[in-house]
Amino acid sequence: MNIKQSIAILLLILVSFGELSAQDTIKTQTSRKVNIGGIFLSAGTGIDIPMGTFRDNSDVTFGILGRLEYTSTSLFPFIIGGEVDYFSYNGDDEFKNLNLLNTFKTRILSVGLNVEIALSKFLRSSFTTPFLTFDIKTNLINREYDEGKVLENMPLSENKISIGAGAGFTVFIFDFYFKYNYIKDLSNIGVYTKFKIPIIRF
Repeated sequence: MNIKQSIAILLLILVSFGELSAQDTIKTQTSRKVNIGGIFLSAGTGIDIPMGTFRDNSDVTFGILGRLEYTSTSLFPFIIGGEVDYFSYNGDDEFKNLNLLNTFKTRILSVGLNVEIALSKFLRSSFTTPFLTFDIKTNLINREYDEGKVLENMPLSENKISIGAGAGFTVFIFDFYFKYNYIKDLSNIGVYTKFKIPIIRF
């Protein structure tokens, strides 16, 4: 056996070994199924910026939010959840002066359903996942202003339905996103952050 034949045999062995290793790797990756199912609890905060007529009577404010969400491999990329938000808006100074008010506040407690759509197919990363978010909520609205005053179209308490849509991204256990919330004359744009922890994994 000459040197050329020996080299050819060696190369053949190396190529065969490489093919077997690649096949083993593919089999391992194929057989390894990632289970993303579970129930998660999220908590966070955010800033709401009043829009339109809401901006004329209320200031920017911070609030809190909580979310219970469910996801599974069969549902992915959809993540469904129930969300609760609470924001309290102080009255705009010019609005209070114009209406001779000492106090004006708008408190909104929102409860509803939320759906997030993960866009991991468009950005493959171990750390970051972009997503879209949509929700529909019922809003319990309570206003506080000077006793004896009557403000047109501003009852002390009322309920309204809202719809929201936005986008954001996940980094590890943290979500960062913005959303437009349409509530007729109480619409706003929010920028939020929250973290989530697993309650049940399956």
